[in-house]
Amino acid sequence: NSWWTVKKPGSQSLQLDSPAQIVKDGDLIELVHGSTQRLLNSHNVAAPVTKTAQEVSGFINNSFPGHQTWQVDILGEDVGTAWRASRHEVKLIHHQTGSVLALSGKRLPSWGYHQMEVIAALKVTITSDAGLVWRASEHQSAVANV
Repeated sequence: NSWWTVKKPGSQSLQLDSPAQIVKDGDLIELVHGSTQRLLNSHNVAAPVTKTAQEVSGFINNSFPGHQTWQVDILGEDVGTAWRASRHEVKLIHHQTGSVLALSGKRLPSWGYHQMEVIAALKVTITSDAGLVWRASEHQSAVANV
């Protein structure tokens, strides 16, 4: 469940561009799940375990573009800084609701195979960066001139 493709909103292709399209701090992206091809989605529906947060799911119907668009926030960098996947930690902010992609620290019930619950945390409920910071552990990209 941890292999995702980053793509520009509205792009139908998952092929690497040549030259590569650089993702920068402040850019809007969509995340496509590697094996299901579903878009990472959130909306104003309560998460299954953490009811004060929004649900995050893989959404197959891409007719609601605002629900699967995320803004890249590179920690400690200025807007426009190129995202170096192997070096930068990021927060992903849901473009439509302003909530932040996070781990709740709780496990899903048996229907979720007891995996960690991923939520979209409303900014007003965030008290620390714990569970909000993401880092790519592996990546592929076309060569880019930056």
